[in-house]
Amino acid sequence: MVIDIRDLQGKVKIDEAKVRSCAQRVLRDMGEESAELSILFVNDAYIKRLNSKYRDTDSKTDVLAFSMRQGEGISRHSEILGDVVISTQTAKREAARRKEPIQKELDLYLVHGILHLLGYDDEKPGNRKKMRAKERELLGAI
Repeated sequence: MVIDIRDLQGKVKIDEAKVRSCAQRVLRDMGEESAELSILFVNDAYIKRLNSKYRDTDSKTDVLAFSMRQGEGISRHSEILGDVVISTQTAKREAARRKEPIQKELDLYLVHGILHLLGYDDEKPGNRKKMRAKERELLGAI
């Protein structure tokens, strides 16, 4: 299992050991022991640019996932899972609003992003319900 963590923001202290541990646990629980994953921590302005460029949505968001197993000409059996991009500013705001530790919010975004990379979708209500249930299951094991 290869997990690459990059921190391109300076607003929130990232505990790379906790992030790596969370990612490893989720990947193991999902049967992805040989997966390669990239995790990128950014600010709101950066994630807004990505959201605009790749999703044609001119707004910030909490997490984006860029799969290397979905799309034309891509192998679903590749060990390279993809990239999860997390806005730490959004995580900090949401954690404060919920009165939760920021690490808990970051873990939620990471799990959410990994599930997207594995094909989970939250666009339709039925799919969203399945994805939320899987998030709770995985977060409960962390």
